[in-house]
Amino acid sequence: MWGNGLFTRVDNWSREPGMPLALGECHPDAEVIEAEIRDLDVEALDLAPYQIGHGLRPHCEVERIGRLVRRDAIAWLITFAKKGGRPDIGEHVTCEPALSANGKVTVWRTVSTPCGTDLHGQPLFITSDEVAVSKGDLRDVGLFCALHWTRNADDVAEDRARYAVWHAALTYLAGRLPELRSVEVRAPLAPATPWISQPTPPAPLQSLIPANDTDLTPARHPVRRPRPRPASPVRHIDPATYTHAA
Repeated sequence: MWGNGLFTRVDNWSREPGMPLALGECHPDAEVIEAEIRDLDVEALDLAPYQIGHGLRPHCEVERIGRLVRRDAIAWLITFAKKGGRPDIGEHVTCEPALSANGKVTVWRTVSTPCGTDLHGQPLFITSDEVAVSKGDLRDVGLFCALHWTRNADDVAEDRARYAVWHAALTYLAGRLPELRSVEVRAPLAPATPWISQPTPPAPLQSLIPANDTDLTPARHPVRRPRPRPASPVRHIDPATYTHAA
């Protein structure tokens, strides 16, 4: 059963094996939608407007990835319909330092070896990278570590292509199912290219804490001098009337 429209959670209990006849047949709209999905021509979907390779490196094989994703498009379409969600487009390209056999980060150093001079007498060098035996200290700026790509551009393009096929298929089905008995099928509300039309990130607020900058001249505050205290009134004691006088 397709509840509350085409793009929500789908209950396929009436299509599972061993369904008792007492439960009745499935809804006619469900049969129409199932037939449209079964006859969907995935190869005819136009993915060019989705710009799958936007922001990725030039040698990303977008065409090859698009052909691979189309093979399982109908299965993914049904899976996301059952879950009531959408494909995850993932994140950006990520990497981490490459580790050696002992589980630590391998540090490299670029070494220049003299190899003679050119026609003008200028020295020539051959540069190569080798594992740094001595790590030096903080002043050694020639050390670096190799990177291991945990998520490369092809992985990002694959997630985008799966999302584009899903969105294009729903848009196509919305045009093929204009009149149903129980539901009204509309185009998906999800953005077509979320990797392009992402919301503007919030602007960072200016910190109210003063920066600890040693180059700034320390501020001089005016010295507040103590205010003079008013003198106490002078008491005049008459020995003739003072009781404690000797």
